[in-house]
Amino acid sequence: MDEERIFNYGYTNKEKKERGVRSPFQIDRDRIIHSSAFRRMRNKTQVFGVFTLDYYRTRLTHSLEVSQIARSIATILVDKYDIKIDRDVMEAISLAHDIGHPPFGHLGEDIINQELKTITRGKFGFEANAQNIRILNFLEKKFYDTVDNKIYGLNPTLKTIDGILKYKLPYSLSDKNKHFIYDNDIFILERLHGKKFVNFLKNNFELLNDPKNKKIKENFFQATRCLECQILNAADDIAYAAHDLEDGVESKLIDINGHLKVKKYLKEDSSFSGDLDKMSEKIDNFFFNLNKIFKTKTDKINNNEIMYHVKVKTDLKEFFSRYISKFIMNIDIEEREKFFADAKDNVIKNIPLDLCEDSYKYGLTWKNDVNIEINALKQISYKLLMENREILLNRYKAENIVSMLFNVFSDIKNINLYPDDFQEIFNFGFYNVFGEDGFYVMCADYISGMTDMYALKLYSSLFESKGFTEIS
Repeated sequence: MDEERIFNYGYTNKEKKERGVRSPFQIDRDRIIHSSAFRRMRNKTQVFGVFTLDYYRTRLTHSLEVSQIARSIATILVDKYDIKIDRDVMEAISLAHDIGHPPFGHLGEDIINQELKTITRGKFGFEANAQNIRILNFLEKKFYDTVDNKIYGLNPTLKTIDGILKYKLPYSLSDKNKHFIYDNDIFILERLHGKKFVNFLKNNFELLNDPKNKKIKENFFQATRCLECQILNAADDIAYAAHDLEDGVESKLIDINGHLKVKKYLKEDSSFSGDLDKMSEKIDNFFFNLNKIFKTKTDKINNNEIMYHVKVKTDLKEFFSRYISKFIMNIDIEEREKFFADAKDNVIKNIPLDLCEDSYKYGLTWKNDVNIEINALKQISYKLLMENREILLNRYKAENIVSMLFNVFSDIKNINLYPDDFQEIFNFGFYNVFGEDGFYVMCADYISGMTDMYALKLYSSLFESKGFTEIS
């Protein structure tokens, strides 16, 4: 089942001939790398976006770093336990895990979701992880069946899709705010886990979305992720925690004496539910060691003058590299039967999953409180980067850009503003499955596929006089 493709179409005969040259998962990886959606990530925001210096990480460089970290984790676990983890799968899902992110990161995701929900009266929403699947299965146009007039996207394997699926809860059975898959992808859940899994979701809809007990949904998401997806999540967290902070320090957006400000934010944050003392200790430790890098301008060994700025750069690289190595080396696995046995809620105990295969038999665990340390670094990044005044000003600009673009492209009178392929897809009825709201769903598809730079240029050409197009 792992190597089965989502659709029974494509290079099936070619794949059989290539067996021994490229595996189905290597083909998945190669198709992703050669896709236009993958290339567009080079101009999609990781943290800073197009408004700031251009050497910071983008979604593309972040995905490459996640891939390297995920392969390292997989290699360690395979060598240690001799379990079945395909490293080509890890590479494919890592490279594709952010492919559905819209321009301007999570801000763009929130705006498109809100706009789409409003205009469709709550019938449809937008979610970046769900959009990953939509791009791989439809929007990235590699396979077009002219006989049946169907588009099959990159037609990836079920295993690759399963590794990317973080939230196995259909939109209609979710709280419709975030963390869901699209309803027209429910068939994937049936392929992966059977109809009994979907029936379980329907029967436990209210419990899974109980606003008074959000832990149930968190545990559900954790319990239903395959091991490959868990490794991807861990690699994503590690890359985010270390690399975004590195960019923040180099840009001087993170004050090397910022520990007091971060801890003050945490104390005042009512939504924070972690161990505040342990978190504070990790934060203090980070800033203490960071300060040591910037503290002296002379070599302590022989007292000779050195190239201070070069020394700082190399020390910073080593500083964050040690964090990454530490996090990777403190990842382990345990059999999931214990997780289900210890679950306090019957809804978690009764999730119909096959725990016999390695992908669902094991769950990822952290040793030596490194999960707290990762969370501490993420809190530093969030409090000192995301809430930085310059970043907030740019976020406001980005919010306005996405909203204004949605207003224009959600008006069917403006269909001629769309690229030719989108116009054809709409006119040939590919969005009829969404009923009267099909045009609005296409609007979300189109805008979410834009890069930060393209969205900015398109906004300028639509709303600024200097953006008038010359006609020759």
